[in-house]
Amino acid sequence: MWSEWWNRFVASDPALRRFRTAVRVVSSVALTLLVMLPTLAWLGLALPSALIGAIVAIQSSVAVNDPTERGKLITTLLMPLPTTVSLTLATLSRPIPFLSVLIFLVVIFTATYVRRFGVRYFALGFVGFFGYFFAMFLRPSLSQLPVMALAAVCGALAACLLRFVLLRDDPQGVLRRGRRTIRAQVHALLHTVRDLAEHPGSTTRRRRVQSRFTRLNETALMLEGTVEQLTGIDERGRTRLRQRLLNVELAAENLLTPLTRAIDHPSGAVPALTPLLYLLRTDPAEFRNAAKRVAEEVERQGSAELAMTVRRLGAALAELAEATSELGSDYTADESASGPPESTGTEQGTDEQDEPPDSETGLRRLEVRTAVQVTTAAALAIIGGQLVSPNRWYWAVITAFVVFISVNSRGELLVRAWQRTAGTLLGVLAGILVASQVTGYLATELMLILLCLFLAFYFIGYSYAALTFFITTALGLLYGILGTFSVAVLETRLVETAIGAAAGVVAAVLILPTSTRSVVRSRSEDFLLQLRDLLHRAGGDVEADRTVSGLREDVRELDDRFHRLRGSARPLTGLRVRSQGSRLERELTMASGCAYYIRNLTVVLGNSAEMIDEDTRNRLVELLRCMAEAAEALTDRGTRNFDEIAEEMLERTEELHDIAETLPSGPTSLHRTVYLLDRVGRILQDLGREFGVAEHRETEPAR
Repeated sequence: MWSEWWNRFVASDPALRRFRTAVRVVSSVALTLLVMLPTLAWLGLALPSALIGAIVAIQSSVAVNDPTERGKLITTLLMPLPTTVSLTLATLSRPIPFLSVLIFLVVIFTATYVRRFGVRYFALGFVGFFGYFFAMFLRPSLSQLPVMALAAVCGALAACLLRFVLLRDDPQGVLRRGRRTIRAQVHALLHTVRDLAEHPGSTTRRRRVQSRFTRLNETALMLEGTVEQLTGIDERGRTRLRQRLLNVELAAENLLTPLTRAIDHPSGAVPALTPLLYLLRTDPAEFRNAAKRVAEEVERQGSAELAMTVRRLGAALAELAEATSELGSDYTADESASGPPESTGTEQGTDEQDEPPDSETGLRRLEVRTAVQVTTAAALAIIGGQLVSPNRWYWAVITAFVVFISVNSRGELLVRAWQRTAGTLLGVLAGILVASQVTGYLATELMLILLCLFLAFYFIGYSYAALTFFITTALGLLYGILGTFSVAVLETRLVETAIGAAAGVVAAVLILPTSTRSVVRSRSEDFLLQLRDLLHRAGGDVEADRTVSGLREDVRELDDRFHRLRGSARPLTGLRVRSQGSRLERELTMASGCAYYIRNLTVVLGNSAEMIDEDTRNRLVELLRCMAEAAEALTDRGTRNFDEIAEEMLERTEELHDIAETLPSGPTSLHRTVYLLDRVGRILQDLGREFGVAEHRETEPAR
């Protein structure tokens, strides 16, 4: 039981990244307070000034995401600079309220706009905003500014110590923890599969199986990026590691289809499959033997088709176990070819990958539109917040600001605003309950604040509502330490949060809006264009009689674009990717299936290209290029009529089917390649009908 819960914990946090981030945040805050509180007490200065150091430590731990380690270090060391500038501006302008508000709006616009220059400016702008915000919260005097600047420097240095020395994320460590995560996710997937076999009518469990596989796919995608950063290993070694990751992923994915078919079989497969699915920790050979025994029993009961499915299921389980076992083995440079390690180049940061370079100008630039929206939302929040509380209106502003972070559409902002309001409501109740019990016990309050910070940042990126809940609870405790705790204060925070969320929604809907559907269309086009490029490159490799192993990187890019597409559609689908209840959900299901068939295609295409003659190779190249044209025709960049391309695609597929059937031996890699290309072609035709660019007509079933 303990090992199962441990597997679930590891599987939920790829490479323990969230856990390590939370530990860094708490440790850097604790170290900052450990240095600053005695220093402030010795100098006879106000202890709350140490809060600025804690804020810089937090932001330095979570907001700094430069592509290289050197870049991260430079950005972290720069974090005290915008913080000090904002503190100074807020303190100097506070005697003139109108000027203070005006400068705050300028800071908000600048902090948002500078993101266009890269991830470093995103972090610096973010901490600059918080510097101004906490100056309004703490109301420091000019004489306190030097010690606050010292606290900011202390926070940045503490974050540096934790991130680059004590809890450094070296690629080898990430890969090692990632291997454990992969194995844990495989176990979690199989447990979920077993649960589905025991409750075959449960839609929730079917979605849970798909969700488990999605996590596995995302982890493999993350680890493949880590492989590129490994030192002491050449390109051959990296290729082998990437292949191991793909083997695990494909083995898991190939397991789902025969399993679902077996579970849905009318002759009652569940009792027969359950013993097979309990063999999660046995030797891979046991999977095949168990499947053989179960299949023979099922066949004696008169279901030859189900028996064949059970055999395939056992083979898939064995393949999955073998791939996972291989991934768990260590791999060093000694196993790779001799020669000096190749340079991995710079690591690509996720923020830089998210969007292609934007050539738009003025208000058509995303960064400018967002800056205008955020500034407008902040202005509305100031007006509404002032009506509720002239002294604490800035809580409305921080909500209006942060709900725009990392959102790309109105739908995403609506979800984020709701989550922040709900998290604040529950956090206020928890803050009232906890703070009323421990106020006056400084050590207990500090420990609980650190615990809340750990939980908040452990859930960052996983549940925004949970993040907000724990931050609000920590604020209740912080008010107790500052001697200003009261139920009315937390109630005011709740109302101000609701006002700020409403201001953000109004600005997103009325000011230069970006609809969720337009973002989904753009991401869908990105996915199809990547599919086009992959198929073109595959055709070129086959035609030149080259190895097609290089397609693996294109496949990962295709996976990445699918995850972006699914993420942008989440406000409209409610995470129900497998549901057939709407056109968008059907499109996502087809895109997921297309990525699945392409992943399998990369494994068998190389073998097919080696075994076929020149004429068959030319036909295969023509089919790949025809499919690339079909994918392009589904976007605004297409030049040919989609139906004409679909007819040609069908003809090319039939030709290859006929050639494969004439082979004297049994099923070969060519059979598998033609089958996979046939499935991709039919998905493209289905997408054409969904997009309204293809005729609605019945197609022949796949052979």
